[in-house]
Order: sequence, then structure tokens, then C-alpha cells
Amino acid sequence: MISIKDIAARAKVSIGTVDRVLHDRGRVSEETRNRVQRIVRELGYRPNIHARNLSLDKVYRFAVVMPRLSQDSEYWKFPAKGIDKACRELEMYKVSANYFLFDRYSNASFGRAFREALRSMPDGLLIAPVLSQKAEELIPSIPQGLPYVFFDSTIPGTDCLTFIGQDPFQSGLLAASLLQSIAGSEGNIAVIKVIPDDFHISERIRGFFTGVEDSKKLTVHLFEVDSHRGEAAFADVVSRIVRELAPLKGIFVSNAWTHSVARSLQALSAAHGATIIGYDLVPENLQYLEQGLIGFLISQCPSTQGYEGIYSLYEHVVLRQKVKHTIMVPIDILTKNNVKYYQG
Repeated sequence: MISIKDIAARAKVSIGTVDRVLHDRGRVSEETRNRVQRIVRELGYRPNIHARNLSLDKVYRFAVVMPRLSQDSEYWKFPAKGIDKACRELEMYKVSANYFLFDRYSNASFGRAFREALRSMPDGLLIAPVLSQKAEELIPSIPQGLPYVFFDSTIPGTDCLTFIGQDPFQSGLLAASLLQSIAGSEGNIAVIKVIPDDFHISERIRGFFTGVEDSKKLTVHLFEVDSHRGEAAFADVVSRIVRELAPLKGIFVSNAWTHSVARSLQALSAAHGATIIGYDLVPENLQYLEQGLIGFLISQCPSTQGYEGIYSLYEHVVLRQKVKHTIMVPIDILTKNNVKYYQG
């Protein structure tokens, strides 16, 4: 079904502009009006009767349960950016999001945020279930009929409306393929599993090991790092990797803490031939990618995840439309040569 969002994307304008054209209200340039009307005709758009008759008094509030924005190297600022963008676009339909943030290292904090979100009586939930075991415990407490959407990670076997994220197993396979293609001669690869982990991190690791299981020239070694300990934990494990694994051909890091591995390796002035592959375009990762100390970053489009999460709830709750059960975001490979096209 064609939506106003589809028209806005094709016309390269905001949803508010499309709304003004469709309902002939507000100021819109003649050129923009003509472009939007042409795309409406091309796509065969028909207004949703329910949306057209929405009560102006009804307010739709969605609760967002996710880690504090400063955590995981400020990764969570990116989905929040997408959430805020979606809410701005849907403001005309009285859609808003309330954040219930938790400490991603604390099950108790997650539980408090989750219960506070439910007490707010939302019209829908957008959840990042990064503390998997606690999430499994809490999900059954969601009232029947209250839709919830997972992003970033998922909990298999639950009745979520939609999951929005990357295929973690395939991204692990991709990382393995990249490292094998540049490893050259025989050597060692270190896999750093950052804990606390969740379903998608475990799947990345599984995908990576599956990708190299038939390799006759590379030996893969698994190391765990408790990210709650911060930089010191990464410095310790990198020192051990350099000491024990020679020749070291590459390091695969399972999440956005990739910069800490690069910094620790740089401090040791060792293993310059090792290629580091990790995740996410957080500021410090960008710095080391541009310097060539990180070879590749895999992007999981976090802003898109937050954006699509709000829209899935809006389309289900407000428009009463059927939504996709799974929305997979692209697996993009970033290098210092193409990263400028992914910023902004």
C-alpha cells in the first residue's frame, strides 16, 4: 500500500509538505506542488479513509525503551535521531514518543524503565531488547493488544509486531569474508565478543565462525571483553592478543567498541599488519577509520531503525494498516574511501 511517506521519499520533500499539497493547505511552491501531484498520480495513491477522518483531539504516544544515549560509545544517539525525525514528520497526526532510558549494564535499571513505560499507558512500545534474558522475563507483562516493536536486536519466539534491524548472522559472514580476502598467508584472527551480549551479537559471532570454519590457513581465537570495565578491559585483551597470536592477521570486534581495540593496538605499536573490522559509525570509530587504523566498519543504519520503528507503530495503531513483521536494514561496508557519503 502506497503511503504519504513513500510519496515524500520519491519527491524528496517532508511528509508535512505532502500533507499540505494533498489537503490544499499552507504555502507550497508551485514547482513542489506539481512534483508531488505528479508522483501521487504515478504511484496511484489513494488517501486512507481512517487517516482522513482522524480525530484532531486524539493524541498517540509511543514509549521508547532503550539504553542511555551516551552508552556503547554514544551509539544510541543514532536511533534516537531517527525516532525524533519520525515524530517531527508525524506531529500533524498528534504522534509523539516518550523515552524511558536504562543502564544497559543493569537488569534492574532495564526493569524499572520497562515498568515505567507500561505505567505511562502508551499506544505502543518501541524496545531495544539488548539485555536478552531480562527482556524475555519482561515481555509477557505487556498487556494483550498493546503492540510492541523491537529494534537493534530481537527476542526469538515473542509476538512482536515488527523487528527492525540487520541480519546479524549475515553480517558476521560478511566480516569473515572480508578478513579472509585480505589475510594472505597463514596466521591468526582474534574475535572479540563484547559483553554483556544479546541475540544479535551472539549471531554475529556465530556468523563469523561459520564463515571461516573451512579455512585452511587461518586460526580463529575467541576473546571476551566486559565493556562495563571500559578502556582498561580492551587494553588488557589486546595486549594478550598481541602477545599470544603471531602472526596476527586481523581482529573482528562484535560491536561499536571497535575504536577501543584500535587505540589499544596503536598504543602497543604492534601488529601493524592486522586488519580491524567492527561496527557502527560512532565518532571515535570514524576517527580511526579515516586514519586507516580501522580497516572496515559495518553499518547497521541505526537512525533508519529508530525512524522505521515509529512508523511501524504509526501505521499499525493510527492508520490500522498491516505492517511488515520484519524490516531488514542494509549491511553496508564503510572504509575511509567511502565513509563521507554516510555522514550527516
